[in-house]
Amino acid sequence: MIYEDFKKKVYSHLIRYKKEDLGIAGKGISSHGVEHDCLFPKPYCEEKLPSMLYADTKPVVVDIQASRFAYKPHLAASAHVASSQTACINLFVPILESEQADQILLESGVAPEGFAHIDREQLRKGYCFEYWESSLEGAKGLLGDHSPHAGTDSDVAIAYRDKDNKLCLWLIEHKLTEHEFTTCGGYRSKGISKSEKANCATCSMADLLNDHEKCHYHKHCGYYYWNIMDAQSSFFNGSYKGTGCPFRGGMNQLWRNQMLTLELEKRAVFADVFFSVVTHPENTFLDKTMNKYRELTKNSHKFFDFKSDSLVNAAVKYLPAWTSWYKKVYYGME
Repeated sequence: MIYEDFKKKVYSHLIRYKKEDLGIAGKGISSHGVEHDCLFPKPYCEEKLPSMLYADTKPVVVDIQASRFAYKPHLAASAHVASSQTACINLFVPILESEQADQILLESGVAPEGFAHIDREQLRKGYCFEYWESSLEGAKGLLGDHSPHAGTDSDVAIAYRDKDNKLCLWLIEHKLTEHEFTTCGGYRSKGISKSEKANCATCSMADLLNDHEKCHYHKHCGYYYWNIMDAQSSFFNGSYKGTGCPFRGGMNQLWRNQMLTLELEKRAVFADVFFSVVTHPENTFLDKTMNKYRELTKNSHKFFDFKSDSLVNAAVKYLPAWTSWYKKVYYGME
């Protein structure tokens, strides 16, 4: 299946749900003034709670947003049927709010090695969305890249105890129909000079470790990426067959999330921190980047990916109504 066919297939499930189950037949208007079925019309696109949220999840989201663990909704959260953030909340809230959450995670086979149980005393009942740990470095975050408009965060964070009762953290990036991870904003920046852009394409990781000023983000934005890499570069010293900075493409988002895990471990906030990517079961289009990343990180056990149906299928006997709904909406299974 080519990417456009996959995207069209998932969109068709979501649009059908929008029209037939939600009763919203109207089209939304894109920023270019074009009407699309995949967009919600007004006033739905302006609602604080996305129309695509699972009904039983909405009161929980209201509670989350009233807490100190409130997350910042993405621009597409209420506007687009295929909002990855909304899909992420639909996937994780029913499971993590369930009394059987530990069993579901264990039986799914995707929990980090050593996982014993969620620590409900941490975060908000053991989890939160858009996690970036602001308490250690203030408003700029551990990587020094946070602002009201940008910054590295993890879609989901789950605090748990391992089999030795050590406090650990599991960071998860959720992808629905995306075909690539977020690439380097510095490399894409309109403000980057020709010589700086040439550095991106020609300087190796060793070159950038030797001279941080060759990175646009370090030189102009003061992000901590390469300062962190001074101590953590051994994690990324596997094989890379490309030229230039390995993090200017899709591996950039994986790298930044992984650095967040490494910094949290270094500061002993958590004993172990794992990073995962969860994708739609038919989304294979991120595999190329993830496989390159595995080579770069020497197949570290601290990074792994899994499919969302691993969680959904494990939850069937515990949460039959939700799993039936999720499969219908996101997989097109009646």
